[in-house]
Order: sequence, then structure tokens, then C-alpha cells
Amino acid sequence: MNQRLGAVAASLLFTAFLSACGSDGDAGGAHEPAVRSEEALTGAGWTVLQASGPAPIRSIVRRSDGWLIGPRSSGHEIEVWASSNEGASWFRHGSVAKNAAVDFGDVTMLRIPGTATIFCAFREHANGQFRVTVTRSDNDGNSWVYDSTVVGPVSRFVGAPFLFLRANGDLQVYYDSEELAAARGYPGHQWIAMQGRNGRTGPWTAYGVVTVSREKAAGALSREGMPTVVRLGGDRLMVVAEGVEPFPTGGVRANVIHSTQSWDGGRTWDDSMRRTVYQSRIHSGTGRRYNAYAPYAIRVGNGPVGVAFCTDEDKTTAPDLSSTSPAQRQCHVGYVSTTTNFETWSGTSAIWTGSTQNYTPGLFERSSNNVIVTIDAFSGNQRVMRRP
Repeated sequence: MNQRLGAVAASLLFTAFLSACGSDGDAGGAHEPAVRSEEALTGAGWTVLQASGPAPIRSIVRRSDGWLIGPRSSGHEIEVWASSNEGASWFRHGSVAKNAAVDFGDVTMLRIPGTATIFCAFREHANGQFRVTVTRSDNDGNSWVYDSTVVGPVSRFVGAPFLFLRANGDLQVYYDSEELAAARGYPGHQWIAMQGRNGRTGPWTAYGVVTVSREKAAGALSREGMPTVVRLGGDRLMVVAEGVEPFPTGGVRANVIHSTQSWDGGRTWDDSMRRTVYQSRIHSGTGRRYNAYAPYAIRVGNGPVGVAFCTDEDKTTAPDLSSTSPAQRQCHVGYVSTTTNFETWSGTSAIWTGSTQNYTPGLFERSSNNVIVTIDAFSGNQRVMRRP
């Protein structure tokens, strides 16, 4: 994920887990980030529900019977984990897919409100090719069937899908795509793409292949990934994605977090609304910027957008390279939110600073303003926390 963003296709590293109105040319300038604090993470932190043990990674949905369920990839299998006590503990509840010849990752779920139908999307890597696949459960995640292939197989990377239900009922998939960038003349770049359906069934052709998020400054490197999408009201949407600095700081490109917005349900995306959600401070010794990566966004209490993410800016030593494998990086988990509108962002506060081996935080609102976060702590362990 972030290591894929930090390097061109020829030198990508792969792990088990791994988005604009206007033309696709280089016209248009960079947007200044909103003013924010660049201090190290501070705050009282969140309350731990589960310190270690198995739990979903990044994605949680609520079943029609009230259980919480979510996926976890173990490489060649997509496990399903469930909780009957609001996320305090988790138990195994079957699997979505299992194949020794396929590397599964980037798993996400979406339940259709008012039904027992849950969609699950993920990345597959086999025989040197990638695809984004969707499966479906019509019985609250008790069993799964193949639904469709969104894109692939292709040799360039596609992955990290995020499922979104538009206000009119259309099902959409947002995903990382080196394939789209190369097709538009930018090999080695990676953009956020979107494809959608008319309703919840049928081909993923209702919108074509939409370029959602990319850096358009002349000469910039644009590598973006790991999108999440939130509805700001009606057909106004926001996508939040990880990226790399378009131009190096201190000789390298750090991970940063961007957002952009759509006014028409994702059909087009407004470059004038592109913002830097968070960029970490610069290390004085090297001149390099610390990293902010692996974001996850939700609306909280139908109010501000909150984003959880990883950052190494608490380190006193040099920042990690954005191409470093996530398991080898040192980071804490931080949180920012929109302020008086959906265009400015707060400074960062801490979610978790108790260890430095963390990845892919995922936010879920159990009830209004009652939020939990899952954090991948590696080695089969996931931490689950709730906001005080």
C-alpha cells in the first residue's frame, strides 16, 4: 500500500494488505494545505477494548441481527470475524474465499441497509496479475458467492477497493489503479479510479472508469491509494486517500494524505476542492518529511469527517522511507477531523501511542458519536479501541 505508492511499478513491494472535474492533462496547480499543527501526537488516547488477538482489519459492518462482522486476510484466505458484544471480543465466523494459488488482500465490506445482503470486495494477485473481485452474501455473511470482477486480470497494480452506496442506490467501487494512469499516458503513476453499477447488480459500466483523485501539477509524481469515501450530504461526496509528496522534500517523497470532493455522486471530481488532509512535520536533521499514511475516513455523528491514519512523526530519528514495508516501519496512530466546514482540517491528536508496530486503522460508528477503531498490530493481532 504505502510502499507501493513510494516507488514506481518496477520496484514495488507487495504485502498481504495492501480517486475531478476537468481533463486528465497536467493543467492546474497544486493546492495549499489548510493551516494545522505540526506538533507530535498528543491527547488522552482512546480506551482499549481488545489489546491483542484476532479481529477484522480496517472494515466492519453491522449485520441485520446486530452482530458486527468484518474481514481479515491471512494471505491465501479471507477470514470473517464477528462480535456479539459491540467489538469487545471477536470470534471466527467462516471465510469469504480460500485459494492456495491466490494472494488475497485489501478486503472491505458493505451491507445494504435494511437487508441481509453484504458485499465484500478485495484484491487478488495470482500468476503475476491483479484483479478486483466482489463477492456477496445474502444471509448476513454466513455464506458467500462470487458476484463479479470489477477490473482485471491486469499486470499493473489494481487493488485496495472501497465499496460505496450512492444516495440513489447505485453501488460503486473505488480502487487504486496503475492501469488507469498508464492508459492515460502516465506509466509508473497510480490514481484512484471508480466504477459503478446502475443499482446493485449488473456490469460495472454505469460510470465508465472515473479518475477520482490524482496530482495534476506539471512534473509531479502522482501515486495515490487506499481510498475511503464519505457522503457529505445528498450527492456531495468526499474521498480521502494516501499519496506521496508530488515533489521530494529532503531528496525523498514522504507519504501524505489528500482529500477531494464530488458534487454529483462521484461522476466528476472537483480539483478546486482538493486538500491536504495531513502532512507531517519535517525532520530537522535530514530535511525529510515524516510520513502520514493508511487513512480511513468516516462521518461522525452526521457531523465532521474524522480520519484515522498512521504517522512516524513522533520519532526523533530520521523518517522511514515511504517504500519501506509496513511491518518494518515505526508509527503511532493519529486522528484529524474537519472543522467549521468540510474544507479545513484540525491538528492531529493521538489514538494509539503504546507501540510502534501498527497499520491500517479502520473506523466504525457503533451508534451516533460512539466510534471504535481497529488497528492491525501484525502477527495475527489486531487492537480494538473506543473513543472515550
